[in-house]
Amino acid sequence: MITLRIKPALLAKAAARAAELGLDRGKYVRDLIERDVSQGRGDTRRQFASEDFIGSANLDLGPYTNKRVRQLVRTRLRAKREKNR
Repeated sequence: MITLRIKPALLAKAAARAAELGLDRGKYVRDLIERDVSQGRGDTRRQFASEDFIGSANLDLGPYTNKRVRQLVRTRLRAKREKNR
């Protein structure tokens, strides 16, 4: 048994998708998990590991990439440390 908390909007979308496929919500979730674990590990690295930060900083440098976000964070942390000395 698994218990998880998800936003009501996502729950509604999952229920609607399950209904489209002719499945109940539980079967739909089990099928998703089974499909994912059967695909093997492969390359588990994400394209953009800092997905939680997307949109949190205005880089004005084009697309967000790990390298650009790391540079920006380092620069901001350095500036903050210098200011607090």
